[in-house]
Amino acid sequence: MAIFNFNMPKPKPFHYSPRFYDERKERLEKIKARVEAELAAEKNGTTGYIGLQKGFLTEQRANSKLRRLNFEKKSSLRFLIILLAIVGLLYFVMPELFMVFWKGK
Repeated sequence: MAIFNFNMPKPKPFHYSPRFYDERKERLEKIKARVEAELAAEKNGTTGYIGLQKGFLTEQRANSKLRRLNFEKKSSLRFLIILLAIVGLLYFVMPELFMVFWKGK
């Protein structure tokens, strides 16, 4: 008894594609894959297992050292720029002070 035949359209499927990059997640996946490969190698009788904790700590130390070096470079450059700005400001405010040092009294 289908007098009224309604053709209802199917709903559109939802496709989620993330728009950000999670570096930490990818790094952890690489570490997990490496550890699983090492465990499989150890199971087969070959050695070479570094360990998850040792590999993670080595990577963390390398990252912290790199961050510290970048911070030191930026801080020394910032100090030099501030020092030059102060010297330039003093030159425009008191040029006679610089002339004393330039001519030697």
